[in-house]
Amino acid sequence: MRIRRRDLLVGTAASVVVTGAGCSDSAEPVTTGGPEIGPLPVDTTTFAHGIASGDPLVDRVILWTRVTTTDPAPVKVLWVIASDPALTNVVNRGDAMASADADHTVKVDATGLTAGTTYYYAFALEGKGRTVVGRTRTLPSGEVARLRVAMTSCANYNNGWFNAYARIADRADLDVWIHLGDYIYEYADGVYGKAAAERPLDPKNECVKLEDYRRRYAHYKRDTDLQEIHRQHPLIAVWDDHEVANDAWKGGAENHQPDEGDYQARKLAGTRAFVEWLPIRVPVPTNDVPKIFRSFAFGNLMDLMMLDTRLIGRDKQIGTTDVVNGSDKGTPEQWADPSREMLGAEQETWLKGQLTASKARGAAWRFFGNQVIFSPTIDPRDKKVVSTDFWDGYQATRKRIVEHLQNEKIGNLVILTGDIHTSWALDVPADIATYKPDTGEGSVAVEMVGPAVTSQGLEGDPLASVAPALLQNANPHIKYNEVTRKGYLVVDITRERVQGEWYFVGDHLTKTNIEEFAAAFSCASGTSHLVEAGGPLPPREGAAPKVV
Repeated sequence: MRIRRRDLLVGTAASVVVTGAGCSDSAEPVTTGGPEIGPLPVDTTTFAHGIASGDPLVDRVILWTRVTTTDPAPVKVLWVIASDPALTNVVNRGDAMASADADHTVKVDATGLTAGTTYYYAFALEGKGRTVVGRTRTLPSGEVARLRVAMTSCANYNNGWFNAYARIADRADLDVWIHLGDYIYEYADGVYGKAAAERPLDPKNECVKLEDYRRRYAHYKRDTDLQEIHRQHPLIAVWDDHEVANDAWKGGAENHQPDEGDYQARKLAGTRAFVEWLPIRVPVPTNDVPKIFRSFAFGNLMDLMMLDTRLIGRDKQIGTTDVVNGSDKGTPEQWADPSREMLGAEQETWLKGQLTASKARGAAWRFFGNQVIFSPTIDPRDKKVVSTDFWDGYQATRKRIVEHLQNEKIGNLVILTGDIHTSWALDVPADIATYKPDTGEGSVAVEMVGPAVTSQGLEGDPLASVAPALLQNANPHIKYNEVTRKGYLVVDITRERVQGEWYFVGDHLTKTNIEEFAAAFSCASGTSHLVEAGGPLPPREGAAPKVV
């Protein structure tokens, strides 16, 4: 979504997952069965968009690349995954076809891997050249003592440099990188970005058709910092609205106009390009938007559920989220309307089932990654909700989830959120009126909202200096709020506690390696209450080094 000043104060034939010929299901090294890739020279012309891995499981991971070509003919691509950076101790290998139908992207599901293990991989054209070597990691199983994840959202290429991605790529001890949407922005060049002249877009026009979205992903994927974070860490991602159009819902979007054609066709084009260009284990869209809600089990320590609060179930926002040009937020009766859906019936049933199953299997923590703020938030000016684009505009859906947590006595829930281009740490009260901020009594979960990679917050606005205090005074469950800085969130998880750490990078309008620790908040097991921590935690011991 676009941040507006008052919003915050008042507030295919597509890419197919292919297991190539010659794959092995064995976790033992495979030293024969295909040509060697490691000795080939690196060819960044043929593989101009880098490599990526994602959606790891205990025994497999999706590997991705793209062949840069204008030839419509399919191209055979070799791939290999090994236990060493030199790609000599091969665990699995195969081949797959890069076809024009999938924009010459390639995805393979590399199987036969060992849980909680770092692997290295590459793609190649036989007898020619290969990609750089990537580093990935499978999910752990069984007893897990500690996890560390990084979280990002909202990367507007037109609005600055991806310094946050570069700093995450520098970290060697992360288990996974979570992206909560707005991986790309659909706007035309110069419409929404202060660094537009230095960071121009391709295509120049707004993305509406499949070819537009494909070209925009291709443009993003030439960014060296984005390539490097993909090379170093496996990704688990969901979309938000800008992968299609601003303030999207299931039947339309604020940034979709009648003269731009059929919205459903645009939505299908945007989501198809997303599936093609990201290492995601999600079926290719055909006649409708694919279901990206899915879960990941990190041994007995954490279950991660990734949600779609945008495209498959959401009803149209009440009023308008553009409070610069109009501040109609509707009424409390509209916000609480039991017919209003955020997730849709199928996804809501799935989420409740996942939460219950996670408790039943004995996972220490439950996380869900979603696009917009879940916690209730009161506007300090008009005492209404901050934004009807948040879960506040869909209170019946939120109430049903909160009641499920209460009725099933499901605790240790952490909600990860993006979208708003600012940083927040919140308790999640079932009822603000009865919540006790000092102890957290009445809270059913905690929520951590990460800063944008580049997208505009309140920087340059005089309200930036007073917004955090005003918001916290009206909302005592907000423990931390910062409204201008860019960066990312690191979440460190043990059985005893979860700690979120906010890191900010230097001026995003300049390419820089400056980074600073900003704040840390910790939730002890069994409390659903965030308290400020003394500082950042040390790196996890025993992590495999970065690939160079």
